[in-house]
Amino acid sequence: KLKKDALAVSNSPSPVMVYGETGTGKELLVHAIHNASQRRNKPFIAQNCAAIPDTLLESILFGTVKGSFTGAENRPGLFELANGGTLFLDEINSMSTNLQAKLLRVLQDGNVRRVGDTKVTHVNVRIMTAIGTDPREALANKSIRADLFYRLSVISLRMPPLRERYEDIPILTKYFIEKYNKILQKNIKGITPSTMEFFMSYPWYGNVRELEHAIEGAMNMTDGNEITPKSLPHYLQDTYVKYKAKFKKPEIKPLKETVSKVERIMIQRAVQKTGGNITRAAEILQIPRQTLQYKISKYNVKT
Repeated sequence: KLKKDALAVSNSPSPVMVYGETGTGKELLVHAIHNASQRRNKPFIAQNCAAIPDTLLESILFGTVKGSFTGAENRPGLFELANGGTLFLDEINSMSTNLQAKLLRVLQDGNVRRVGDTKVTHVNVRIMTAIGTDPREALANKSIRADLFYRLSVISLRMPPLRERYEDIPILTKYFIEKYNKILQKNIKGITPSTMEFFMSYPWYGNVRELEHAIEGAMNMTDGNEITPKSLPHYLQDTYVKYKAKFKKPEIKPLKETVSKVERIMIQRAVQKTGGNITRAAEILQIPRQTLQYKISKYNVKT
């Protein structure tokens, strides 16, 4: 449904807000929306708003003019650089409310003013944003202005954690292998069935980001052309060992031997339950009394 919704809104000029846990791949989704849109051949620019001082972030977004402050040069901001395309602002709720107000004005009239400038420049930019928490929580703790939130969340998409969409793991794995084959100049063809089986059972608390880093790490350690459990990061290797032990297939033994063991256990339980009453135990097991006596002797069951 998420993929269908993302495709449906790709050509809309309306703002998009994506929310979900850290590392779920919100930027990947936003980029996919951009690539499916009529703006695909125009710039896609992403900026994380977290842990950046307000004045610096304002300069990054809106640009500067020479002399506006010490060391300032004539430099376009991201709004101007993204003109005609898409500007993605991650962790939008980390932005100060003062800067949020300036962003709201851009959304309202499409005009940006560089820091220290008097003139405005009109831009045609589709704004997409992301937050790593539930929007209701962000509104409740006032980390995002209500007026800005409602403007940004015209289209709101929830990015579920990876543990809720295991069907995406093979696709993401293939994508990351192709990505890091280019970066690392490798020729990894894929992953072994046992590794994929493990991937499909692991909870991925770090979401898509954890999967990506696991694959990148494994590809660095792989000599062959497939990712194996032994090439995974150590913490995943340890988890794999526990996983393998938990789901270890029982050893196949002769059927007669297995049946005899089960039969002895059931007879012991029946005899214990009846306090050694052979007649009653035979009734529980639904076998003749003489047969039970024979088996008690055969299996050396104490009565």
